Amino acid sequence: MAATNETSFPERNRGWYQQELTEVNEPIRKLLESYSKVPSSEVVEHVNKIRERGFVANPYPCIGLYRFANLTLLTHPLYDTIVERLKRPDAAYLDIGCCFGQDLRQLVQDGVPSRHVVGLDIERSLMELGYDFFLDRETLQSRFVVADVFKGAAQGEVWTSLEERGHDVIHCSAFFHLFMLDEQITAGKQVAKLLNKGGVIVGRQIGSVQPGNVAAIKEKSFSYRHSVESLDAMWKEIGEATQTRWKVEGTMDMVGINPDSPVEDENSRRLLFTITRV
Repeated sequence: MAATNETSFPERNRGWYQQELTEVNEPIRKLLESYSKVPSSEVVEHVNKIRERGFVANPYPCIGLYRFANLTLLTHPLYDTIVERLKRPDAAYLDIGCCFGQDLRQLVQDGVPSRHVVGLDIERSLMELGYDFFLDRETLQSRFVVADVFKGAAQGEVWTSLEERGHDVIHCSAFFHLFMLDEQITAGKQVAKLLNKGGVIVGRQIGSVQPGNVAAIKEKSFSYRHSVESLDAMWKEIGEATQTRWKVEGTMDMVGINPDSPVEDENSRRLLFTITRV
């Protein structure tokens, strides 16, 4: 889930501003109660307040529609394997477009040392708000990095240190689908430099049974939505450009999809993917 620096336009954005929740899903409730020690009676109000503050700064569908409250990584088929892998002494995890850092906190709650995980976003305010969401500013040892994937090493040490460290697992949800295909390829070339051989890129994004361009949330702009097959083709192109090899696996379903939403249609699907560097 990635941030946007676009200024808020309430009239245009109200289509992806859901009414306040009266209940939250069990996984995020459990995380807030057990990890953050938020009293059960205060969880819903706490989530609503964080959504409101986040939407003011970044009026994004993932925030307005409370999708940040869905622990995406937790639903991935490889989740248990990822947790065990990241418990190794030298393991490293990177969350690209981490937003509030909700998925990395779930990893920490499940036993992954917090020093093994790094969150990256283009917008510092969301990562800072994550400390208020999870009440762990004084205890979490994870590092949060403000960086632009498209600029790569031109940003200096903030990015090159990530390349030099290398990562075993990169979580990249609701990121690539924000951009046109050529932009996704450019971003993919940069992300490829951050993953160790044998590592995996996992995540979720909006896919389509008819891959192609769709109107994006920024006015008069477009983004490209993939099928599993088109995602595989893209990573073959990235591999050729970076002299690396990739295996793409994925599934598409209707989980969390609303065809009547301003950002989805009858062709939209949830695309869960695993991209392995071989």
